[in-house]
Amino acid sequence: MKSIHQSLQNKPINLEVRPPKTKKEWNDYYYLRWKVLRSNFSDNIDSAKDEIEDESFHIIGINTNLKILGVGRIHELDKETSQIRYMAVEQESRSNNIGTLILKSLISHAIEKKNKQIILQARENAINFYLKNGFKLKQKTHILFGEVQHYLMKITL
Repeated sequence: MKSIHQSLQNKPINLEVRPPKTKKEWNDYYYLRWKVLRSNFSDNIDSAKDEIEDESFHIIGINTNLKILGVGRIHELDKETSQIRYMAVEQESRSNNIGTLILKSLISHAIEKKNKQIILQARENAINFYLKNGFKLKQKTHILFGEVQHYLMKITL
């Protein structure tokens, strides 16, 4: 559990980066994932979930008002490789390092598991974020919902 003091929209806040704990935090976690990643394509909040939620490691960035500002998830594909999915930060909270703090926490989890690499599927508008955090762009992959281009990215640990 990490507590980080930083400036957000010119207001000092404390941000805690940790797994969700309460039922409300879990509900808010999935709501933010849906809101940022799927709400333009589906009214169903479950569209932001998959069959391996229970075996994945989840992280939130939560402020002192208990508002979740960012989320992320990682799961192992095999003993050497993990995959990050469902990274999302509230639109008004972007460019404040919340995504970077969540990403670093997910990377630390993979290192603790002794993984050798992490892959992810980045949306086009997130490529530079991942490049700045050490990921390499590998190839253009699928198009989600017929309009959201994704790219395979990888980091060696």
